[in-house]
Amino acid sequence: GRHILSRDYMSLKLWDVNMESKPIRTIYVHEQLRSKLCDLYENDAIFDKFQCAFSGDARWLMTGSYHNFFHIYDRIGRGDACIECVKTPKKKPPSRSRLNLPRAKAKPDEGVDMDLDKKVLHCSWHPTDPMLAVGVLNNVFVYHYPNPQPPR
Repeated sequence: GRHILSRDYMSLKLWDVNMESKPIRTIYVHEQLRSKLCDLYENDAIFDKFQCAFSGDARWLMTGSYHNFFHIYDRIGRGDACIECVKTPKKKPPSRSRLNLPRAKAKPDEGVDMDLDKKVLHCSWHPTDPMLAVGVLNNVFVYHYPNPQPPR
């Protein structure tokens, strides 16, 4: 393809190989942690390396985060999903994201509830099937989403 995806601690950047000067899209993943960067540096959390990946059709971008969350974004900016990796499913059926994946009930606010020891560092998308895998601690979560809905 003609796009490159890169990740630094605070953001995910989508680059066009024909445009070297700046990314075509910047997504701020950890903006709520900006005020805590000094503390994150002191406990070495700022050196965490979160992977990022394209979906097989290159329409979606995925990256990990803290508190067992991973994020999926539409490449052109029309939709996103924040999903929590949990072993025990919720009793109440979760709402569905635009990708037909379970949506997390809420994002942690301003880093207060964010557990820095629970992090999704590894993620991978199947090249052809609507399936993705994320690694949390010593667990691997595999998600399958039949018939993904395009964002509206």
